[in-house]
Amino acid sequence: MRLPLLRLASLFLITLIVGVFPLASWAQGADQAHASNEHAAHDHSEHAPADPQGGASAEVLEWICPMECNDLRFEEFTSCPICGMDVVPHRVRRVAPGDEAMFGELDEGGFFDSEALMSEAEVIAERPERALMPGVPNWIFYLGCALLIALSFALLLALGKPTRNMQKTSKRWDYPRFELTRLAFFKAFVTWRGFQPLVQLPVVALFILVIVAGLIGSQDPSRNIAPVLTWNIWWMGLIFFAFFAGEIWCTVCPWMAVPDWIKRLSAKLPGRDRAIGLERTWPKALRNLYPAILMFMALTWLELAYEAPYRPALTSIMGLAMVAMAAASLFIFERKGFCRYVCPVGRVTGAYGTTGMLEIRRRDAQICKSCQTKDCFHGNERGLPCPTGEFMGAMNENSYCTMCTECLKTCPHDNIGINVRAPIADLLGPHRKRLDEAWLLLAIFLVTIFHGLAMIPVWTRQTVPPLRDWLEATLGVDPGYLTTFTLGMAGFFGASTLLYLGVCQLSKWASGNVFYRLRDFFIAYAYPLLPVALAYHLAHNALHFFYEGSKLLRLISDPFGWGWDLFGTARSPLSMVVPLEWLWGAQLTLVLLGNLATLWLVNRATHRMFGNRRQAIKALIPVAIFALLLSVAALWLLSQPMEMRTA
Repeated sequence: MRLPLLRLASLFLITLIVGVFPLASWAQGADQAHASNEHAAHDHSEHAPADPQGGASAEVLEWICPMECNDLRFEEFTSCPICGMDVVPHRVRRVAPGDEAMFGELDEGGFFDSEALMSEAEVIAERPERALMPGVPNWIFYLGCALLIALSFALLLALGKPTRNMQKTSKRWDYPRFELTRLAFFKAFVTWRGFQPLVQLPVVALFILVIVAGLIGSQDPSRNIAPVLTWNIWWMGLIFFAFFAGEIWCTVCPWMAVPDWIKRLSAKLPGRDRAIGLERTWPKALRNLYPAILMFMALTWLELAYEAPYRPALTSIMGLAMVAMAAASLFIFERKGFCRYVCPVGRVTGAYGTTGMLEIRRRDAQICKSCQTKDCFHGNERGLPCPTGEFMGAMNENSYCTMCTECLKTCPHDNIGINVRAPIADLLGPHRKRLDEAWLLLAIFLVTIFHGLAMIPVWTRQTVPPLRDWLEATLGVDPGYLTTFTLGMAGFFGASTLLYLGVCQLSKWASGNVFYRLRDFFIAYAYPLLPVALAYHLAHNALHFFYEGSKLLRLISDPFGWGWDLFGTARSPLSMVVPLEWLWGAQLTLVLLGNLATLWLVNRATHRMFGNRRQAIKALIPVAIFALLLSVAALWLLSQPMEMRTA
């Protein structure tokens, strides 16, 4: 058995070397060539920018970092030594046609006061609308590619037939964990009736601040706390929280908090014995994740096509729309169907929560099995029923748990606890074979990659404008930016889905198995690919968070952009939160770990499908190559200059 495995591993290595390195070199080479040309053009145009008031040329007198790192100023075009971003013009001298000679004479010394005359021609240049953050250096990109190939090859040779957590038995969820609710003070806090409202309160307060600031504050995104707090802090930090604390966002979610408070308090009004609401059953046709997938795609389109991070008012409107949908579902239907079937944020964090390090679980499965009342599901006088309809005796994953802790209050046997556990624990054992979950996981992966793609010049300058020109030449009418962007986005998702289906079909052919359908492979590989998506998502978000997070220090003193300085930080210097080299190292490490975790999980998935190790290894090879190419693509995206999410 060892010899065929060695042959397959050798084939895997040869394929990678022949395919990955030329592809990576071509991509980087093309990008460097474009960057060189663009940089040269940038140098020329920036040293002599046009004056918008009269078409005159301008001489740059002073340059500044877009991040204003430590308020540094530069006399010539260069890169900021702190954050690595290209500097932009700050002070320029307008020169009207024919006046160059006069200014030259004044510079050499003349009858008039040259300093006074020149100062009248000096202006403060407008900042570029889109500042670019530098990507990882080329040497890190190539080192990452080499490490990906070497480590993948080594892991493939080292992988054996997995034995633990493979079958549907009570031991399939056997992994390291520590129960926090064994600590008396912690258990008393999370089982207190006021626990969830208390932790929701500060988040609701911040949410109200975002709504008000977005609607009435300055519409300059760099001077308004709404887009910065939403897109730079919350949206970036959401994935970190999902990894370290599961679906903790759902515990504090402000969209459902206010309607939920109203509904709970309504039951305490005089003359009422139940909360307000119609308590209709959630429609059977919608008891799946397809509404959440559609919402996720629509939210992504709205964010990127309409550039929501640059529009404070749109950011607020999107937040209010989420509250309206949550409230409507809560007052019309029983439980919280919006949270389980519709909310894209809850479903994304639920998917990533399967890799998370915090969970709520039963202690003893036999106690749940023998329980007659099922109070965790139905609720009782001590607590509410599970908002997403989960029964603790059957819940083995974080996917749909909102961590509201109601089950800890209602369980009459004290059989439920909160645990800190090993990462990716939910992905170790057998999963429910649900097609809608597989489509959601694929959507998460593709949206994550597309987010990065849509924020680099390769897309914004080299793809969308040429596509728009081609469509205009072909159709005879300008389709506009939104139509062009939508077609490009649809093309990316369509082509990527076909690629994934092709890999699944190739794996099916390689295995030689005729029992399983393409659908089975589609579902089986969706879960193991999640670590690759998570790794890139964390690496991408870290770039924005650590570059742009310091903006918050200024905005807490002037949240509406009205010139306030409440805490004396409105003019505090902006700078990298961590050294740039640390960030690059962390990004490379995340991509490597994500790829290795996916290979390990794919090996478990193929062995779970096939009892025959030879078939399992053959089926593994196409998916392993696909996973590695995805990781190389993630590294390439991280090596590109990336637009800031807010100006």
